[in-house]
Amino acid sequence: MLMNDKSIIQVEDLHKWFGMLHVLKGITFSVVPREVLVIIGRSGSGKSTLLRCINFLEDPSAGMISVAGVGVLTGPGIKPEHKKILALRLSTGMVFQEFNLFPHMTTIDNVIEGLVTVKRMKKDEAIPIGEKYLEKVGLRDKRDVHPIRLSGGQKQRVAIARALAMEPAVLLFDEPTSALDPELIGEVLDVMKEIAYDGATMLVVTHEMGFAKDVSDRIIFIDQGLIVEDGPPEQIFSNPKDERTRLFLEPLRKVQHL
Repeated sequence: MLMNDKSIIQVEDLHKWFGMLHVLKGITFSVVPREVLVIIGRSGSGKSTLLRCINFLEDPSAGMISVAGVGVLTGPGIKPEHKKILALRLSTGMVFQEFNLFPHMTTIDNVIEGLVTVKRMKKDEAIPIGEKYLEKVGLRDKRDVHPIRLSGGQKQRVAIARALAMEPAVLLFDEPTSALDPELIGEVLDVMKEIAYDGATMLVVTHEMGFAKDVSDRIIFIDQGLIVEDGPPEQIFSNPKDERTRLFLEPLRKVQHL
């Protein structure tokens, strides 16, 4: 795929090895501003590893990653610049499967932690920003509550507010509903939909095919570390070009009523 000069994310020939295991096998794609890209595939296909390589939570084995104009080249014998990696991370906000909230901190303190420790903002300047994004996810009234008093869905919404508070160029969601009870999934997906409709650039790894169909601009299907299919949701769901995509989606259509 030729890279687009207007892309906010560019990934080119990305490889990741874990010992002898070749997890990502030359992944190339780009994302333009305000695009919602959903990444689907079977467990173990490399989806989460791809997301974690984009913000260098995992060190790529080889390839080029660029986010918001900051490009980092990796490969054997190449030592990426630490400053570039930090700059790239500042351009991404990550929402994990687990909520990763600090249990000893209140909701507002969890949300503003990055502003205070990473951006070196004074706490009294950070608090209004934190309150703004708690309002955004519908949890302004939980400002002074500790995580133990929150449901799983509320915890994940706090984690989304924490990512938003850093005002990143790109939001990365790594199966954000997979640790939730079924009745709590909807409240998190509703917040994500609102963020998408507001024009955020989002990469979402998910098994929620309804969200993928209704909200995404594009879907990538990954199988065994390779991009097998890349297209708009109507094409992926109605007329997949690759047999592997069709076989993956067939049982999900029945379960999720697609």
